[in-house]
Amino acid sequence: MANQTSKFSFTVNPNAAASLHEDGIVILHTGKGCLFSSNGTGARIWRGVENQLSSQAIVEEISSEYQIAPNIAQRHTVNFLAQLEGQGLIQREATS
Repeated sequence: MANQTSKFSFTVNPNAAASLHEDGIVILHTGKGCLFSSNGTGARIWRGVENQLSSQAIVEEISSEYQIAPNIAQRHTVNFLAQLEGQGLIQREATS
């Protein structure tokens, strides 16, 4: 999956409403009535999805912002995106 990161982008599910705050993010899935929260890194990934950045662009931002190795940023970003997707908060789209 790690090598496929750049081949996908994600969009926010219309049933997801997010509230960014100083410590991170809270996301409500209005269709399910479930609430999710994450730290600042998760909020940054979410903003990348909202801004329609590719998965690879999000990884690059995380790596640069937190000064961590790209492979570590990629692993954590891919895992978080998979969790968001699994909860129906974002939807995967193939990029050309």
